This record gives sequence, structure tokens and C-alpha cells, in this order.
Amino acid sequence: MKLLVANHKMNLTKEEITAYLDKMRNHLPEKAEVVFCPSFPYLDLFKREGYQIGSQNVGLIEKGSLTGEVSASQLRSVGVTYGIVGHSERRQKLNETDEMIRTKIELLEKESITPILCIGETLEEHLNGKTNEVLERQLSEDLKNHSEETLSKVVIAYEPIWAIGTGKIPSNEEIYQTVEFIRSVLQKHFHQTTKILYGGSINQENIITLETIENLDGYLVGGASLHPETWISLIDHLR
Repeated sequence: MKLLVANHKMNLTKEEITAYLDKMRNHLPEKAEVVFCPSFPYLDLFKREGYQIGSQNVGLIEKGSLTGEVSASQLRSVGVTYGIVGHSERRQKLNETDEMIRTKIELLEKESITPILCIGETLEEHLNGKTNEVLERQLSEDLKNHSEETLSKVVIAYEPIWAIGTGKIPSNEEIYQTVEFIRSVLQKHFHQTTKILYGGSINQENIITLETIENLDGYLVGGASLHPETWISLIDHLR
């Protein structure tokens, strides 16, 4: 069964979320495991409708004095089961380091929340043929020193930075080869296998083509997940 994760980022008001849920009501798909990652204030609204919920971030310490952050234990207490870490927007705009990402993975795992680790290359790195080099560095740095139990639970989301919100995506062959490379790195460094998702400008047109890629375990969806009609269409096109 595919894993389909909706990353709403910093979008939608409470009124818009209410309308969204009205349109989504009773649409619990059988073809995929679906997880919604809305803004923190709306987590409980999705939970009440029976959906799995995930966080877009987690604080760097277990609890205490860190104004504006949310701890893993707080997330778990409201029913969060997945947590996004290492998204390129946080790496680039908020200067998150590999060390910070490692800490967040550990904190989530302690609370039995499945981390979704985002990795990906910039357009310059892609054009210079450095995709594999960048991905191996991110994986080796972000996952080092974790226990085998933690590593076995982490989900990897490959999101080429140059594809996020641009309408451009790698070819099917490029995605296939990159996913195979990620699997080889996980085996080489950690002797592990795990689910690998693709993210970056997914829509109801290209999902049909993406679904022909045999080694993908699911998708991390941004903009297209903000519109219930589009989201339902994505689910309906899953094999």
C-alpha cells in the first residue's frame, strides 16, 4: 500500500480548513495510507475526522524553555504518528543543520512518531551531476549514530529542490535510478531498507506517469494537497 502525505505548509485559514474537510468527509481511501500534515492549530480538526496526522516540524529539546516550538511528546499526545524533518525550506531558509535534523529524528522516534526525512539537491547540483553525492552526504549525516530500530522506521522523501513548486520534475528514469541509489546508500551505510517517497510538483496529471515507477513507495505532496478535489483525484489515480 502506498503512503501519501499531504504537507500543507503555512497555508489555509480555519474557515478554509473547515470547507476542505467538508469536501473530504467520508473519503477514507483504501488504496493508500494517507497522512495529513496541516499547520499545528489544525491537527485536531483532521484527527477528529478520522485521518492520520503528521507534524511539519518538531522542537529540538524534549520539553522546557524553547518559545514557539512544539515537543515530540506534545505531538504524540494529540495523536501525531508521522513527523517531517529536514525539509529543504527549513534547511535553506531556517538554517537547519544535519546535527539538528539528527536530533529531531531521535526525539520523534522516542515518542514512536515515524520520521519522514526529506533529502534533495539544488538545480545547480543537479546540473553539475552531483545529485548522488549530495544525497549520500545528507543520508549519512542525518542518519548516523541512530539505533537500528530507529533507522528501520525512518521514511525517506526524495524531493529535488529544483522541482518543489516549479512544475518541473525529473524523468521517470531519473527518479527510478535515484531511488535505487538511495536504497543502495541505506544498505551500504546502515544495512537497512525503508519506504522511499517522491515529492516535488506532483499533480493530478503527472501522478499517472509517476505511478508507472515501480520502486516508489508513495508521495509527499505540497501544493496539490491544498485542494480537496485535486487531492481526491491523486488518491483515485493510485494503483
